[in-house]
Amino acid sequence: MSDAKKGEELIERMRAARGFMFPGFEHLCREDPELVERYEALKDHIMQKKGAFPEKYKELFISLAITVRDPSAKEGIRSHVRRALQLGATPAEVLETFESALAPCGMMVLLAGCTALKEVLDEGD
Repeated sequence: MSDAKKGEELIERMRAARGFMFPGFEHLCREDPELVERYEALKDHIMQKKGAFPEKYKELFISLAITVRDPSAKEGIRSHVRRALQLGATPAEVLETFESALAPCGMMVLLAGCTALKEVLDEGD
């Protein structure tokens, strides 16, 4: 299979699995699909292995990590909050995730997380 075809199939699979696709990932799929396949395999292993935390909590951890790293990364925060909710996290669990970061990370992290949660919940209205 050509890299171009492999890249397009990878984009379709990732979009279907995640429900979203960052433009940078689209470009990387087209330019180096093998790298993305290897990354996806590692990510899938971590997210889907049966361990101490169900996948919904792993999504909450990712949401918080993105928010701490860059509170202005609204699309990424919303995407992972949305995925956590789809996996069974409650709005209260999402809120508590961001509240737990208040003391070490500050109010801007809490507000960015709360904003993302509100926006995702408002999508359902």
